Amino acid sequence: MQVQNISTSQVSTPNFQGKINIIPGDLSYEPAKYVRKAYSAMEAKIKDKPFDLFLKQKNGTVSVRAQKEKDFIRNKGIKAEVDVSNNADIYESVTNSVIEMYENKLKSQPKTFQAKINHFFKRTCDKFLQIMESNEGINT
Repeated sequence: MQVQNISTSQVSTPNFQGKINIIPGDLSYEPAKYVRKAYSAMEAKIKDKPFDLFLKQKNGTVSVRAQKEKDFIRNKGIKAEVDVSNNADIYESVTNSVIEMYENKLKSQPKTFQAKINHFFKRTCDKFLQIMESNEGINT
């Protein structure tokens, strides 16, 4: 089963367009049958997310991973992964749990340097304004 790539006109839009990637190509018959059955529900769950789903067949299992594409290529960053048996018909519920796991990891992520800097300057500006508005401010 192949998944169509996103065209360049869609890539330039600012909206999130999560997609389903099947790595490295086709799944064997048994898991492909179950993925095809749950594909529309999986696609509906991931379409507005800032990350993608990656399906990869391993020895006797299919790995369902939620991760940003650039992080997947570099093999770093936040990821949530669940292994499913080849003959399991639970891809819709696995997709829900993987998305939930990824979003929980994303929420617990420590603040970025940019967020820390923004918080520092906002707090400093608020204190400065408070001093200027009080009677203790600089007199001219």
